[in-house]
Amino acid sequence: MTKKDFVEFWVKQLTSGGIKKFPDDFLENSETALKEIPAKTLIPGSELFGTYEVITTDGEVVAHAENYSEAKYYVYASQQRMPEIKFPVDKNAIPRIVKKYEQYIDNIINEISKDFKKKFPDIKDISPVSEILKIINLVRY
Repeated sequence: MTKKDFVEFWVKQLTSGGIKKFPDDFLENSETALKEIPAKTLIPGSELFGTYEVITTDGEVVAHAENYSEAKYYVYASQQRMPEIKFPVDKNAIPRIVKKYEQYIDNIINEISKDFKKKFPDIKDISPVSEILKIINLVRY
């Protein structure tokens, strides 16, 4: 098996099993409201007086988040590139929702890393985890 085969195997493995969508699969029973955002990839911006900017990759500010968890919520939700996102009415639910998503991603990263070390014990290169996550459109901050 080559690294390329390894990447293809994991992409197929993850997509065939159904990749969870953020935020839909992590909201549980949280009441939500729709918020309009650009249908672009968002990234966390800089902190400014205790709030965090959420910006497009072009540098356009689209939101000011009250904390880093809220900024990550926008970023993770933007991966679907939809013009609206479901946003919890109760902002206290955001850290829990973000944490559940990050645990989901961390589990995927750990599984891939373990398998890579098992199949390629002599290779000291960086495992192709980030390449796999990029192909299946998952991000972790």
